[in-house]
Formats: sequence, C-alpha cells, structure tokens
Amino acid sequence: MELGINLWPQNTTWPSMRERAVLADRLGFDSLWVWDHFYSIAGDNHRPNFEGWQIQAAYAAITQHVKIGCLVSSITHRHPAVLANMATTLDNISSGRAILGIGAGWNALEHNAYGIDLGTPRERSDRFAEGAKIIRQLVDGKRVTFSGKYYELVNAEVLVRPVQQRLPILIGGGGEQRTLRTAARYADLWHAFESPEVMARKIAILRKHCEDVGRDPGEIQPIGGSWVVVRDDPAKAKEQLARVAEQHGMSAPPNAIIGGPDEVAEKITAHWRAGVKGFIVRFAEPFDDESIERLAKEVRPRLKELVSETPEPVSR
Repeated sequence: MELGINLWPQNTTWPSMRERAVLADRLGFDSLWVWDHFYSIAGDNHRPNFEGWQIQAAYAAITQHVKIGCLVSSITHRHPAVLANMATTLDNISSGRAILGIGAGWNALEHNAYGIDLGTPRERSDRFAEGAKIIRQLVDGKRVTFSGKYYELVNAEVLVRPVQQRLPILIGGGGEQRTLRTAARYADLWHAFESPEVMARKIAILRKHCEDVGRDPGEIQPIGGSWVVVRDDPAKAKEQLARVAEQHGMSAPPNAIIGGPDEVAEKITAHWRAGVKGFIVRFAEPFDDESIERLAKEVRPRLKELVSETPEPVSR
C-alpha cells in the first residue's frame, strides 16, 4: 500500500511546510499533497491559507522522489484547459511526479466571496463531467473541439507535454451517482477520506460504474486516508490533537487513528481489506514530526507485512 502525507496549508508558514515536505521526501513517503482553497476550511474559516498550485510547484523544486498532487482542485477555480496546462508544466518541473487532483467544488464561502459561480449540486456535477472530459483529452495530447453547456473549445491543445506517458488524474469526492461515474470514465485514482466500511461500499459502486462505461476497474486506484497520531501513550496523542484544534480554532479535535505502530498499522490495513490501495495521512500545524517519522520508520514496515499477509478483496 502506498503511503502519502497531506500537509494542511492553512494557519502555517512556508518555512514550516517546506521543512516537512523535505522530511517526507527524505523518509520515502510515496506522495505529498496540498489542497486548493483560498480560505481556511477547518475551524475559523477567516484565516490565511496558501494557494495550492504555488505550493505544488515549490514542492516539486525542493524534493526529488515523492509524487506531488492536490486534494483537490475545484473545476470552478480555473478553466479546464488552463488547469491541464498547469498540470503538464508541474509534471516537467517535478521530472514526472505530478498527479492532477480535481473535483466538482463545494466551498460556498470562498466562491461567494470571490464571485465564482458554484451552482446547484446538479450543475456542479454537470460542469465537472464536462471539465474532466476536457482535461483528460488535453493532458493525453489530443486536439480538442468541444461545445458544452459550460465550456467551448476550438482546436485546443496543451503543447507542453508531460514527462509521464500518462499523467495520472485523481478525482476526489464520494457522490455515488455522478462523481463516481465521472471517475470511472476519466480517473486513474479516486480518493475519499472515509471509514473502511464506507470505502468498501463506494469502491463497489465505482466498479459498477466502470462496468457500465466499459472501463477496467483495475485501472483506477482507490485512495483513502485519515488523521494519524503515532504515540504509545493515548493521552499524548490526544494532547497533540488538542494542540491542532487550538491552532485552527476548531470546536473539537480531529477524529484520528491513534496508537502505537502495531495498532496504527492494523487500522490502516483495515482500509486495504476494504479495497484501498493508497493511504494519505493528514497533518496540520503544529505539524507532528514524531508521527511523520514513526509512520515511515515503524508503522510502514509493519503495514507492509500485514498487507502481504492479507489477500486482496475479491472484485464485487
């Protein structure tokens, strides 16, 4: 199972994020993630948050091995052709380590403040289906002429080609009728932060959508994730989560997987048993260097053992 790190870009500093990005790369994590928002999205919303695409490019420049992506870029924030251009450029900056994470959008506060149309849930899904189709074709090197409800393109191309033969697209979101169907058509990875039980149900639905659109479900990698605090003493783990809540003005600490290395590895393996192939761990200021270090050095070896002992779920 691949293991990634999501560093929240809210209520922090670039030097702090830079330090942990370099640490994640040195420790051998598979992926490094940011998000694409303009306001803080947890706790006190009216607090600073770094812009995600600038952070991704900076990560690409200061790391060597880790894959880099966004959870996720709202299709409402940038025209799909512009976003496709940004992704292929990032793939070049990173020497072929970019993952293009996209979603339909949801945050009404920042959309209203910036005068960006969010639309009804149906409109968001329709717009996202159009945008994902356009992005898939452009990053794959096709010349696109498209006339839809939301987008018009005439002989559009992305002329900066990615380093990767197929630049991976990650689609984030759990909408079972529309988002998962769009993922079945265009995604290489699908992501949600849900329990193993919920992930298992949604993966089964994703597989059915793949069958309906004529896609091999094995071509899409389901990615899960959670907060994780690695401590032998549960009280120490709760103290760390309380510090995060205080830093961000949260009404309660985040829900998290907590425990020693063996316990944490077992809880992550439950996601593998549900059909998840990758796991992204959330961290926010004050960043938990102890957990980052112990995930790499203590949890990951045990996780590898457990996964090797656990048969992959039968396709449903």
